[in-house]
Amino acid sequence: MGEYDEGEKRRAAAKCERCGEIGIVQIWPDGQRKPLGQSAFCDCSDPPLRVLEEDLDAGDDLP
Repeated sequence: MGEYDEGEKRRAAAKCERCGEIGIVQIWPDGQRKPLGQSAFCDCSDPPLRVLEEDLDAGDDLP
């Protein structure tokens, strides 16, 4: 996508569609979304995540 090489992981802000929790995820080349720096995104079982914004740098504010 854009400036990313195919096969490269990306970071994005995401929101759990069930509980509303917002956090940062890594998006893997195969489309998997994994929480960044934690084992679970939120307390929901298999949370449905919606990507809010990609290409966040350290210190960027979440939307």
